[in-house]
Amino acid sequence: HSKKEPGSMDYYAIAMTTMFVLYSALSASYLIVGERKRRTGDRLIAAPITKAELFIGKLFGGILSSVLGVIIVILFSKYVFHAYWGHHIGIVFLVVFTEILLAIGLGLGISYMTKTDGVSRVILMIVIQVASFFGGAYFPIDGIKGFGGWIAKLSPLTWENNALNKVIYANDLAPAFQTAGLNLAIAAVFLVIAIVSMKRREGI
Repeated sequence: HSKKEPGSMDYYAIAMTTMFVLYSALSASYLIVGERKRRTGDRLIAAPITKAELFIGKLFGGILSSVLGVIIVILFSKYVFHAYWGHHIGIVFLVVFTEILLAIGLGLGISYMTKTDGVSRVILMIVIQVASFFGGAYFPIDGIKGFGGWIAKLSPLTWENNALNKVIYANDLAPAFQTAGLNLAIAAVFLVIAIVSMKRREGI
């Protein structure tokens, strides 16, 4: 029952931003694997830092780069394309920030759960593309039923886009906090997997 309805630019500003964030999982999967491929992992292990400090440094570096990218995307869409982001921009950034944590946790977790970089990237590309398609990143998907509807409910972009639209157009903040909590929970699970796997490895 919102007085303002999203136009195509408004819709895709949200949909492309959340999809852009999900792609952070690919770069996150390379944070540690990249050191192994460049054969710089041994130097890092020999350095006077702990594995925990190395992991935290990589994690915060990935988060910071993703946050800066998202800020640029949102501000560009707002001031250049005049996309509408509502009056609760802080809540919008909160939801998107927790999605960044989810994406980075997913990328790191999958990279440690698979044996090679190629396998992890293939898995992540499939997950991202399926989540984007059924999450409405390419075109609106409303009222889809059956197996497709079940997948749509599992897509993090479905939660993100629904929550952001309710915040922006209905001033309904509850879905935003629910989505943020769910994002943080999933991110925590994958980060724990990555931390435990890293501790068990001789190197990184």
